[in-house]
Amino acid sequence: MTVSMTPLARFSALVEQRLGLHFEKEQWRELELLLTDRSAKTGVEGYLTLLNSPSAQSEWKAIAERLTVNETYFLRHPTQLEALVTQVLPSFSRQTPHLRVLCAGCSTGEEPYSVALLSRERGLVDPARLRVLGIDVNSRVLSHARRACYSPWSLRAVPEGSRDRWFQRTPEGFVLRPHLRDQVTFEERNLLQEAPAFWAPGSFHAILFRNVVIYFPPEVTRKIVARMARSLVPGGYLFLGPSETLRGISDEFELLRTGDAFYYRLKTPASAAVPAPIGLPATPSQMDLPAVAPPPPPPPEGLDGVLQSLEAERYEEAWARLDAMPGASQPQGQLLRAVLHLNAGRFAEAERAGRQLLSMGATEASAHFLLGVCLEQSGDDAGARDRYAAAARADPTFALSHLRSGTLARRAGDVAEARVALRMAVSLLPHEKPLMLTLFGGGFGRHGLMQVGLRELQACMEVP
Repeated sequence: MTVSMTPLARFSALVEQRLGLHFEKEQWRELELLLTDRSAKTGVEGYLTLLNSPSAQSEWKAIAERLTVNETYFLRHPTQLEALVTQVLPSFSRQTPHLRVLCAGCSTGEEPYSVALLSRERGLVDPARLRVLGIDVNSRVLSHARRACYSPWSLRAVPEGSRDRWFQRTPEGFVLRPHLRDQVTFEERNLLQEAPAFWAPGSFHAILFRNVVIYFPPEVTRKIVARMARSLVPGGYLFLGPSETLRGISDEFELLRTGDAFYYRLKTPASAAVPAPIGLPATPSQMDLPAVAPPPPPPPEGLDGVLQSLEAERYEEAWARLDAMPGASQPQGQLLRAVLHLNAGRFAEAERAGRQLLSMGATEASAHFLLGVCLEQSGDDAGARDRYAAAARADPTFALSHLRSGTLARRAGDVAEARVALRMAVSLLPHEKPLMLTLFGGGFGRHGLMQVGLRELQACMEVP
């Protein structure tokens, strides 16, 4: 069944109004499939009427589950988590009896549990005083979070010693131990709702809002961030994903850096007092404080060590290992240096390194891809497409080059070209080399990139 544009436009507007998820017209194919599926029993008009009624809450939950991507894992972006538990939270510990952390868009719970886990590992904050709340609009992922049972893939960044300490292996997977699980609570919540009691001033010391901005248009992000700013204690902290920025969104924060971790602090006089704690539900007060865990074993030497540090997003460590690595001036070392510049947002340095790689006649596909990312960051989409195409010519099996090329082609309206590239990307991604995912996956795993590719391809299918 083909849904006419008018009902589809109304559906798109309703999704943005209720969930804050914005879909460009080129992406309406995904909405059309969803609308066709969900309205099979009632008809399109009846279904849209239902969505506008007070009894549509369960239906909106189902829509949220279909439209959100939930790829995440424990200890993701570890340098930010380290800054949170070793710098940010201890700075408040003398001012207030309880420390309150909000994970907005927590998905299946890996992020809030990671905050609780790492704070216990580092031992700088009394676990009985730390309260972590995870919120998400998707009730299905919250059910998963409350079960706290995870696959080995979700624990891929957790050192073996920590995994044994905090998880119990069962036939269903790795189950978080109760004393850690009970430190975190979850709540179904739509970030678009005003909810003044929830967002009351002084409710949180830190908010993690990482890798969620991609779902919202800028005007919606501005409203959400403004609401978060009001809910922070004076001098409270906001963490975005490493590739996300408040530029053009909010000027209420100042950018800070600890090692390779970038995050924001609410601008306020340094002498401002911290308000009395409000908001979060109580957590168990009787918790045993475990011994500080031994540090994880160092990564292997050489190229493998650099890659392991890079994959774990320990960029400062990766730099140190790269500088100490024999043969760092060889093409692979130069490529790693360029990727580290890229991850730090130093695009001019990354571009210079990429051009040098091309002049060396080595790692041609990677160099073209890297230059494409630099051009895309500067707003030169046409130049970026040329580079991604060159990367695909140099290595026709390089799935990420097809994915970026197809995505930019779709945005430019070159639907036929986009379809070809995206189909190629989706067919190649299951076999993409792990090295390429580490270097150029942008923090997404194979599954997350597949979701992106399929979503882009579906958006293309709408246009003949």
